[in-house]
Order: sequence, then C-alpha cells, then structure tokens
Amino acid sequence: MKLNKILAMILALVMVFSFAACGNDEPANDPDAPVVGGEEDAEGRILNVHVTAAIDSIDPALTSAGDDFEVIGQMVEGLFQCDASGAAIPGMAETYSVDENGTWTFNLREAYWSNGDPVTADDFVYAWQRCFTIPAEYVFLFETAGIKNAAAIIAGEKDVTELGVYAADEKTLVVEFDVPCAFFDSLMFFPVFYPVNRAFAEECGDLYGSAPEYYLSNGPFELSAYTPAATEFSMVKNEDYWAADEVELAGLTYKVILDSQQAYLAYQKGELDVCVLSSELADLLKSDAEFLATESGYLWYMSPNVSLGGAMANVNIRKAIGMAFDKEAVCNNILRNGSVPADFCIPIGLATGPDGLDYRESSGITYNEYNVEEAKKLWAAGLAELGTDAVELTMIFDDEESVKLVAEFIQQELQTNLEGLTITLQPYPKKQRSDLMKAHDYDIGLCRWGPDYADPLTYLDLWTDGYTHNYGDWHSDEYMEILGKIKTVEYAVDPEARWELIKDAEQIIADESVIMPVYQNCNAALVKSDVSGIEFHAVGLNRVFRNVTIG
Repeated sequence: MKLNKILAMILALVMVFSFAACGNDEPANDPDAPVVGGEEDAEGRILNVHVTAAIDSIDPALTSAGDDFEVIGQMVEGLFQCDASGAAIPGMAETYSVDENGTWTFNLREAYWSNGDPVTADDFVYAWQRCFTIPAEYVFLFETAGIKNAAAIIAGEKDVTELGVYAADEKTLVVEFDVPCAFFDSLMFFPVFYPVNRAFAEECGDLYGSAPEYYLSNGPFELSAYTPAATEFSMVKNEDYWAADEVELAGLTYKVILDSQQAYLAYQKGELDVCVLSSELADLLKSDAEFLATESGYLWYMSPNVSLGGAMANVNIRKAIGMAFDKEAVCNNILRNGSVPADFCIPIGLATGPDGLDYRESSGITYNEYNVEEAKKLWAAGLAELGTDAVELTMIFDDEESVKLVAEFIQQELQTNLEGLTITLQPYPKKQRSDLMKAHDYDIGLCRWGPDYADPLTYLDLWTDGYTHNYGDWHSDEYMEILGKIKTVEYAVDPEARWELIKDAEQIIADESVIMPVYQNCNAALVKSDVSGIEFHAVGLNRVFRNVTIG
C-alpha cells in the first residue's frame, strides 16, 4: 500500500480523531472468550469484522436489517445453507424429499444447540409459528413461499396452529403448500425460517436475544459478548456445531464504526481484518492488493409518499423528479465503488429466467433515465395539474456518510433543474428513518432494498397492499391482480407465462414511477491478505464466515 500518501489524505480530512469514541459502549465480557484485536488465542485466530451500523436485534423474528441477518446467520443454521456460489445446500436438513403433491419432508441431521439440546423438528414448527404471533416483519415470506394457510393466518382468518408445518417425529419436519414455490430451498437459508429452541425461548421471554445467556446457537459460532446496539460484540466457535471440525476460526469480533476514516485507520493498526470502505476511500484504494469490490443486489431508490396526496401523488411530478438528476455522476463522482446507475426496479443479476437470460436482459424495461429537458416538461405539466408553481418536500435518509453525500447531490440537481422545487434534507438513524417510512410519515425517502431470495417477487412484493415496506402506500388494482396470478398454481407450474406476468408487473411500476431508482450498489472493502474463504452474497446473507481461514 501507498500508506504515507493515503494516510496523509485521510488525516487532512479528519481534524480531531479519537479511537476512544468508538469504544464507549463496552459489551459484557465473557472470561472464556478468545482474545480479540487481531490476536490469536490458544485454538486459532479471531476474525475482526467491520460493520457500519449498530445491530438492532439478533432475534430473527424481530429484525429486518441486512447486517442483523448477517450476524444471525453466523450463529444459527436453517434447513438449508448457501454455498460460495449462493446455491442452496443442506444445513440442518440432512436429506429431504418432495412428493407428488408438492409436500416437502425434511430429515434432520444429528445436530445440537449450544446448550447441548438436540435440534428437533419442533424447533422449526415453534420458530415459524412464533413469526406470526410476534409478528415478524418478514412473516410475509411464509405467504411468498406458498406454505399452506400462511396467507389466511396473516389475514386473521385462521389460527397459527393451522400453518402447514408439523413435526412427524423428533427428526422429521413436514411442510405443506397452498401453491408450489420454485425457489423454496433458497428461501430456507433466510433467517426468518431459522429454528428456535422452544423451551429455551419461552424461559427467556422478552429477554431472548438480549445477551449471550439469552441466546442459543446451532451454527458455526455462538455469542460470547453482546448487548443490543453495542459498538463491539463477539462470538466464539460453537464446538457443538455438527460441522465444527470444518470451522477453523476461533471466533469473530464485530466492530461497529460509523466513520469510514476511523475504520480505515483501525484496519491499518491491525484491529480489523475486514473493513467496509466509503466511496472516497474506495476510489483512493481501488488499486491496492487488499481491495475487493463485490456485486450487490441492493437497489437504492427514492420512495415517494403517494398516500399524502399533493405533489407525490402526481405521476408527472414523480417522473420529473426521477429523471432530473444525473445517476452516472452519483456512481462515478460520489460513490466511486463500482455501483451502477439504476433505470429499473429489479436489479441486474438477481434471477435467471426460463429463457436462460438474466431478468434484466430479458425484460428490457427501463424508466426514469436521466433527461433534464423531458423532466422539465413533465414538471411543468405536473405543476399545472396541481395548480401551483412551487413544491416543497423533505427528503429523509440514513445518517451514513455516503448516503448523505448522495442526498445532497440529488437535492442540488433537482433544485437546479426543476424550477420551483425546494427540498429540505433530514438525516435520521437508520431505524428511525425506517420507522417513519413504515408509518407513512414522510414526503420522500432515500432508502434501499436487498433481495431476500433470487426471484423478482422479492422486489415486486414491495408495492403490494398492506406490505410493511410499501412505504408510500401506493395501490393499483391491476398490479394486485397480476401479482395474485403470479402466485397461483397455474403460473407456478408454467415458468414462461409467469415470467411474462412479472414483466407486466414491472411495466406498471415503470409507468407509474412508483419509485425513483438511483443506483445498484457495489460493495467495496479491504480484506487482509492472509484472510481467505469469506463468502459474499448478493441475495440473503451479505457475508458468511463459516469457511474462513487466516494465514
């Protein structure tokens, strides 16, 4: 590395710097936990991992954040896990079969929780039913999966005990369906489908997931030090994991560092092995031997609150806003990490269709391409329809460095190109921004969505009636009819016809400018040269450390 030059540039940007600032919230310490900070304990190395936001929850039924899911996935394993390519492979399910009615039967392997209890079929039954009773934000995935009675339970028409999952015996789990699901196996390594030890969780009550003594693992690692929203927490290798012999790491330490320069300096001091890079640092370090850029399925977009009426309910205003800022400049001048402009609502590389093509290639649908002159015409038409010559909006967004820079650029572009538009910027902590948008208490929100599974429905479902992340509360009878058809048996068994319906649904999103896409994210990071085996995924878990080796 050209350390002197890079550090000089960073230090010029940072006038006052103190590492103490990122360590004030010390988690409870486990005396048996291995030494952290790049050191090596008696049984192996500790991987020190950077995350850019605090973890909201490690209860798979209580969170909707990608980083939270990543952390949970290091400790708990579902019926399937994913391999390095992202394909589903058996996890807790040693074998499985599917009968002529589409019913899946899973035979669980001999596996144990970190307290020595065996992992049983009832652990899955309990965990899945628990998602309905809490209810989990991602409970809709049970309906997406087509599991018997899931939709009726969500609608309040049936009791959770009628969910199509039951334990035939201690090691045999049976799942029944209303509608077959072509991507069911890949859904199973999403954390909302993970097992939970019934007796343990019921004993913990509301404390479940709040500290190591209130959490059990059946995966590669178990929690050793943690408090909610801590700036640092750690895991140790789970010796009760069924494939513990394959896990070489002695443990993981997660460090929450919001400031990218501070994280980079921690990386240089050996306190991090994996460091997430801001756009500025990615641009500086892209030629470094330890630089790594990985594709991401995350789509960043502006979500208009249609439910408010007024400007955001006007389709010409929405289209004008979506076309009046330079997405290439966002990617090339601000992010500089390989991210690409998005003129679509379903990302590149998400899913391959029955034609063998990536969905984006076969769809060909684009909208909101950068075009200032067309945007001005649409803006004038929208203002005339509203009977006004000025619009004032507040844009909310996460208080992360790169997000703030993008928001400021969009604000300047829109106010310059659309006469009469005033945009006030309001950053919030991620959870607060999310809560405001879920409550439809905002004008326009800059946000992102990461795919839960490898199918366009993981995005198209976002704009259905009553869905938690339909932030703007947009509605279309035609759209709901198409989405309903996509999920029927008729189209589940006819992939070509299903793919055409998916295109029809995306076209409605484009015509209505339901969201204003900005870019598809690419993740930039530094990874120590002696670290290998980290698996990066565009779908489901962002990073998997089960197979990491150091040295």
